Amino acid sequence: MKNLRIAAFTMLATLFVAGSAVPLGTALAGSKHHLNFKSVDVDLPGVTLTQALGINAEGDIVGRYQVGSVGHGFLLSEDTFTTIDYPGGISGTTQAHGINPEGVVVGLYTDHGTIVGGDAVRTRAFLRDASGNFTAIDFPDAENTFGIKISPTGQVVGCYHHQGRDFAVSGGGTMHGYVYLNGAYESFAVPGTMHNGITRHGSIIVGVVFPTPATFYAYKVEHGDYQLLDIPNSISSDARDVNPSGAIVGFFIDSANKTHGFLVRKGDFATIDFPGADVVSTQARGINPQGDIVGFYVSKDASGVSHTHGFVATRNKDEDEDN
Repeated sequence: MKNLRIAAFTMLATLFVAGSAVPLGTALAGSKHHLNFKSVDVDLPGVTLTQALGINAEGDIVGRYQVGSVGHGFLLSEDTFTTIDYPGGISGTTQAHGINPEGVVVGLYTDHGTIVGGDAVRTRAFLRDASGNFTAIDFPDAENTFGIKISPTGQVVGCYHHQGRDFAVSGGGTMHGYVYLNGAYESFAVPGTMHNGITRHGSIIVGVVFPTPATFYAYKVEHGDYQLLDIPNSISSDARDVNPSGAIVGFFIDSANKTHGFLVRKGDFATIDFPGADVVSTQARGINPQGDIVGFYVSKDASGVSHTHGFVATRNKDEDEDN
């Protein structure tokens, strides 16, 4: 694979503190987990959206932001913000989804389609090392490859499929989760799957499966055993990350069509809702070994305009009742 180097644009980022410790709602009997929430917003002129999508053990955060309709990936490390743009494909389409302790970032971007009769554009995955070198990830013979998370040992998870219209086929079409390591790809047998999180040695993988184009459910693969997650009060769900202790985060849609984040930890289920009366939806997208959680929420202002902000939520261990 071709390695590329790109100079990164670096500046100080702004963290807006949104509130103090807030208990998560629990849907099952057990403990209450207290989280300290902070908004994460890219403080650049014209930014219309910020999403925090991954976090590593050092507390480095990756995600995406938009200026108008133009998107970029970002890395926030020790209060220093770096824009990440893959040096190729269609400008303004880069997203950063995961980061491991070595600072290797995994993400995706949009390129022009290459298969005759296929899509006009395709999605491709990338790795970016701590020095800024890029490596492409393309599942063999697939038009689209998504890169979502990366383990401390360098295993990448995501999904691949051949064409966008394949996704509309009942059962997920040609879409499958995969694991990539050092140039080797391993496809997951269940169709319609997308791997979104992986532990250090791959003993646990979490993701989302689309049994039909309109339905999706969170799943876990533990030591090769595939099972759907039981997410209370949900009509759809998506597992987005897992940490070494087996804590899983993601999001679900309830019967009122509202989106909430969730945390499954030590057999307990808890909802994650960013605090505030103006918040209309929350998604949890990443969790690190310490239990820090990142994601994004959508709020509506007085005029009804929606705003998307990233967040980081850290555990208040002194207040957790199960510690």
